Amino acid sequence: MLHSVLSPSRAIKTRLRLNHWSLLAVIVCACLLIFASTVVSEDQVAHTGVSSFQLFLTSAVAILAIATTMKLREDPTREPPPRALVIAAAAFILLLVLAVVSLPLAKHWVSAQYGTPSAVVPVPLSYLVNPLITAGLSCLLAILAVNLVPSSQQFEILWWFAFAGAVTTPIGVWWNASNAELYGRWATRLAGAAVLHTALLLGLAICVAAVIVGHRRGLSALSSAAYVIWIMATGARTGVITLALFMALFILPSIIDMAKRRPNRLPLIVSSAVAGMTAFAAVAWHVMEQRGFKLTGAGRVETWVYGIEQALGSLTTLVFGVGYGVLWPWYAFETNSLPQAGAHGPKQMPEGITLSHAHNTYVAVFSEQGLVGLALLLVLAGVVCWAWWRARGVIERAIASGLVATLVGFAFDTYLTKNFPVSFIWWSALASLLVMMNHRRNREPETLRLLEAASAGATTPARVLTLGHR
Repeated sequence: MLHSVLSPSRAIKTRLRLNHWSLLAVIVCACLLIFASTVVSEDQVAHTGVSSFQLFLTSAVAILAIATTMKLREDPTREPPPRALVIAAAAFILLLVLAVVSLPLAKHWVSAQYGTPSAVVPVPLSYLVNPLITAGLSCLLAILAVNLVPSSQQFEILWWFAFAGAVTTPIGVWWNASNAELYGRWATRLAGAAVLHTALLLGLAICVAAVIVGHRRGLSALSSAAYVIWIMATGARTGVITLALFMALFILPSIIDMAKRRPNRLPLIVSSAVAGMTAFAAVAWHVMEQRGFKLTGAGRVETWVYGIEQALGSLTTLVFGVGYGVLWPWYAFETNSLPQAGAHGPKQMPEGITLSHAHNTYVAVFSEQGLVGLALLLVLAGVVCWAWWRARGVIERAIASGLVATLVGFAFDTYLTKNFPVSFIWWSALASLLVMMNHRRNREPETLRLLEAASAGATTPARVLTLGHR
């Protein structure tokens, strides 16, 4: 296959050498993840509605924006960002702009106490604006960091972050458990038990790809096994569902392809696959049994109905939504800035009873931003699905399959406009995948020319086979 971004042989023999731009991007991203893993990053600063994570993001984006400007001056001929990435980011930024525009057009009230919907207090505007700013900065930082790294080094850097994640997740859980009650489920400061599986699944996708292409196979195999264990340890039903979907999209087709290429190893491949599937089914059964064999619970369905009913109230709300933050001013609840404070438990709103946030990215966008907002979100989801369809080679298909699986997870919790550290990881994986795909597609014409030259005897087949791995 000429489609792999990273050659297995070179992946093992070469040593990663980062230029100063790549090193800066790696350091900034590493510091951000360490910061989010050690402190409660969504805590506000001095009752301003500005989170500590937002302050860190602002400085990080400023640093990488300056670095990007300087790099463009050094190399103005550098290829532009992939068109698919521009479309995805533009759709998301337009979604945020739509949310900001809706703020002065709607009234934001919260009931003062449970059971008395008519007694209301206003939601401070800063607790609505700043989460949107943080969402935009998370997306922007991921794109800036990825575009500072050469295309040929994207997977290697992703692997190092994935390996570090596999090693440090238990440390993050221990640190979080020393300061909070986890109720038997794995959670870190970076992400709670209900959303941590999304970051873990993307790490698993990278490590599984590394195993198949022979990139530090031993460490990658151990990391893959660790990620599966960590996902199950979160006790998240959505984690089980998305992991099963990832297996269906990538692992099973890869096993079938391996069996076709190496029929002499068919008994070993089949027995290993059956053993792995049996172990996964047993653990998944245990997780689902602990949660009552329900896809979701704890008031989520009622919250979805609450939001959808508000959006269907009139033609205007159907098209444009009721306004961002009208139904779920979640950040004001989480920072204890409103009555009925706290991130958990039902909240009394003037329109009914709901959880503090939608627990569904699609419902959240549709209810508060209508069909227009949902269309923009589906553009982003469409880019992810397009990337999976156009992916070639093990590495691209693995990451794309992981990203597609996370889209199902979006239906069970709120991402992109909430859970910002995980959203940053998600954006980084998507941006890196699209950059690798763009790099591969740009080199395909040269590959075809060299193939034609090789058939005519003008160049050697070895030269053709190494193309795309540099």
